[in-house]
Amino acid sequence: MGHNWEWSQQRGREKRLEAERLAFTNGIPTPSTPPFHSYDATMQSYFNHGWHSVSQCDIRLHLGIAKTPEGTDLIQKIRRLKQCLHHSQHSR
Repeated sequence: MGHNWEWSQQRGREKRLEAERLAFTNGIPTPSTPPFHSYDATMQSYFNHGWHSVSQCDIRLHLGIAKTPEGTDLIQKIRRLKQCLHHSQHSR
């Protein structure tokens, strides 16, 4: 396991994606503020950073609904997915 701050940040991303899945499946709104994670302000800060680092693209990929406009050809869809994946890898 890496540093605690890395774990906290990753945990923030995971919790956000979990919340987005609940919102999507149950219609529960995703909280606008990250949930409590740690009494340690630094760890909470990294958790919050992870929570807020999740993009709409990450959410769509996580939910399996990477939407593309109807009528676009397969090459366009692949390009958009690659852009989406490229963006999500660099925003971590």
